[in-house]
Amino acid sequence: MKNILLITLFLFITNCIFSQTSIYPDSVGTKVFYENGYTYQAERLGSGIIKVYNSDNKWINIAKIHKLTGDFPDENTPDLESNEWYKQTENLYSILEESYSNEEKEKIKRVGRKGIGFVELFINPETGKVDDVRFSFFRLSYYMYIPVSKFREIELKIKERLQFEVTDYGKELNYIYDFHNYNFE
Repeated sequence: MKNILLITLFLFITNCIFSQTSIYPDSVGTKVFYENGYTYQAERLGSGIIKVYNSDNKWINIAKIHKLTGDFPDENTPDLESNEWYKQTENLYSILEESYSNEEKEKIKRVGRKGIGFVELFINPETGKVDDVRFSFFRLSYYMYIPVSKFREIELKIKERLQFEVTDYGKELNYIYDFHNYNFE
């Protein structure tokens, strides 16, 4: 009798633990979210990475090229001023830190290496402002349960508060790509 009771209790607890469903695609493909005045897409890649971004974007999935020649840029030539880049990177991490609750941060940290998130910035070379933002994370991370509205909130803060200084070479490109990974320690 004790064994039956323990097994029943174990199954009930297991069901409660795993009953929370993810928001994002469980299999390879794209899911579209129609929210309050904006539309987001979530793509699940074969590797298990989920990419989340605003559907109303300009540069995501467009090749980065030199505007005059149409050639791919020299990735060894700086396109952003390094001192300003460090400042803006700190601003980015501050935005991420303030945007997640302590409870969310703890849940993200518990996953270990799978708790790393990624932010891709697509920067306007004429203004130094961020045009597009794409978030990526592993499908086994707690980010699977973060609502699209949170990513929208972070996107708007990034676009409002980050301002990069573009080099002369960077101004010759159609956009500037900047990639960051983050986790909460």
